[in-house]
Amino acid sequence: MISLAEGMPNEGVFPFKKLSMDMKKGGGIMMEGKELAAALQYVPSQGLPSLLTELRKFQEDIHRPPDVPRDLMITNGGQHGIYQCAELLLEPGDPIVTTEYAYTGLHSTLKPYQPEILGVPEDNDGLIPETLECILEDRLSRGLKMPKMMYVIPTGSNPTGTVIPVERRMKIYALACKYDFIIVEDDPYMFLNYSGRPIASFLSMDKAGRVIRLDSVSKVVSAGLRGGWVTAPSPLLERLQLHSQAELLHPCTLSQAILLKLVQCRETLGSYLKSARDLYWSRRDALHSALQPLEGLADWAVPDAGLFFWLRVRDVDDVYSMIHTAFERGLMLVPGQAFIYDSNASCQYIRLTFSKIRLEDMSTASQILSEVIRDEQKKSLEKEPKRYATES
Repeated sequence: MISLAEGMPNEGVFPFKKLSMDMKKGGGIMMEGKELAAALQYVPSQGLPSLLTELRKFQEDIHRPPDVPRDLMITNGGQHGIYQCAELLLEPGDPIVTTEYAYTGLHSTLKPYQPEILGVPEDNDGLIPETLECILEDRLSRGLKMPKMMYVIPTGSNPTGTVIPVERRMKIYALACKYDFIIVEDDPYMFLNYSGRPIASFLSMDKAGRVIRLDSVSKVVSAGLRGGWVTAPSPLLERLQLHSQAELLHPCTLSQAILLKLVQCRETLGSYLKSARDLYWSRRDALHSALQPLEGLADWAVPDAGLFFWLRVRDVDDVYSMIHTAFERGLMLVPGQAFIYDSNASCQYIRLTFSKIRLEDMSTASQILSEVIRDEQKKSLEKEPKRYATES
C-alpha cells in the first residue's frame, strides 16, 4: 500500500540513535533502530499495541475478571484516568459517592462540575457499606437524584490508609448493581499491601460491567514515567478512547515502550514490586515507632497499605492554624482540609507521609509535632472560657 494519508513525521528526523537504561538489580533496557523509532512515533489513542496486549495478559493473570466484554486503554498516569471517568460519567450538579475524606486529585477534578458529594464514613476497614446503603435508600425514598459514579481507593486509601476487606467489597459491588452506579476503582497502592493477605479487586467481581479500574506504576516504579491504564466495559472504553484522542491524542509513546519492557519480564517486575513494598513497609514501621511520643495527644491506626498515617488530633477542633505553626518550626504537614471537598470546613485530622522522609528525621518530626499539638491544645483551652462567657 502506498500512503499519502498519514500526517506523521519521518523517523529520519528523530535525533536519537540509541536509548539505554541500566537497572539497579542488573540488566537493563535498550532500544535502537526500528524499535526506538517506533517508540518515538505516534501510536493509536488506545495505546502502544504491544503494551496493550501485554497488559491484557497482566490483568487476566492478576484479577481473573468475569467474562464481560471489556478492554483497556493507556492513560497519562492515574490522575488522567480519574479525569477521564469524571468527564465520562458526570453532569454538573450530579451526586457522586466517595469516602468522607478522599484523594485531593479527585476533588480538583470535580470542582468544575459542582457535584453533590455523598461522603461515606470509614472505620478501620474502610468505607462502611451499611452506611452507604442507608444513604442510597434514603435518597431513593425521597425521590432525589441518584449517583451514577462511586470513586474509591480500596487498598491503602489516600489519606486514611485503610484496606477494604473482600466481604465489604462484595457488599459494595452488590449495592452498585442494586442502585445502578459505576464503581471507579482507583488502585495505585495495590502492590503496597502490608496486611499479608491478597484481596480480590472489584474488577475480579465484575459480572455486570459496573467497574472501571484505574492502575498506575507511579508509586512502585516511576512517577515521572506517567504509566497508567484504565480497564473498563467495552461501551465505556470506546467513549474514553474518543475523549483521549481529542484531549491529548495519546500518552507518551516512549514511556509506554519503557513500561512494556518492564511488564514483559514478570520475574524482574515482581522482584521490584516486592522491593518497593518491603521498603515502604519498613518505613511505615519506623514512623509508627517514632510517633509513640504522640500517644495521648492524637489517635491513629497503623495503615494496612499505602503511604500514609491519618492522625486525629485530640482537643483541637481545627488543625489548620497548627499546620502553619509546624511549618514555621521546620515541619511540613498536610491538613485534613486537603481531603474534604469543602476545604473551608473544620477538621481534626492531619496526614503524615512516610515515603520520603529520612529515617533519622522521623523522631525529630515527631517531637516537633508533639510540641505543636500541645501548644494548640493550650490555645483551645484558653478559648473555651471566653466562648462560654460570650454565650452567657
